[in-house]
Amino acid sequence: MENEIVNQNVTLLEVENLKTYFNTDEGVVKAVDGVSFHLDRGKTLGIVGESGCGKSVLARSILKMVRPPGQDMGGTITYHRPTATTSGDSAHTEIDISSLESNGSEMRDIRGSEMTMIFQEPMVSFSPVHTIGHQIIEGIMLHQGVDKTEARDKAIAILQRVGIADPDRNIDAYSFNLRRYETT
Repeated sequence: MENEIVNQNVTLLEVENLKTYFNTDEGVVKAVDGVSFHLDRGKTLGIVGESGCGKSVLARSILKMVRPPGQDMGGTITYHRPTATTSGDSAHTEIDISSLESNGSEMRDIRGSEMTMIFQEPMVSFSPVHTIGHQIIEGIMLHQGVDKTEARDKAIAILQRVGIADPDRNIDAYSFNLRRYETT
């Protein structure tokens, strides 16, 4: 569900009363139970808590990536996607993420190119049989529609932006090699 709105609203994401439960043999686990927040464009929101408290399930819920036996039990997720206007005004399109199909084309367009999740254990998250560059380049090519050369340049810029030492060399490293190359 999309509505284009032109105004000075700076909200990027609104989550209202989000609930994600897991039905297990031992009973219902309420991993996310009534979470609400809003995130303004250009701001940072930190989600902190003990291991197992639901941080990753919350992020997966927003990205529509919860796998069974997890179930969306309610709430709304509204994404204010920036859009260009002919007059140059600030505008956005409201997208009700909670109503989208998890594997539908609109959700796939958003996931990875506009929203993503960075897992807290990158040594486990990266495939040990592919270079980190290969994995980043693949995502860029998939979501940005650029060729391999341009995707590689973008990947190097990303590595540099996040503080990876010697990104021109480290792009061809495997995740288990990154410690060896750290210089900062």
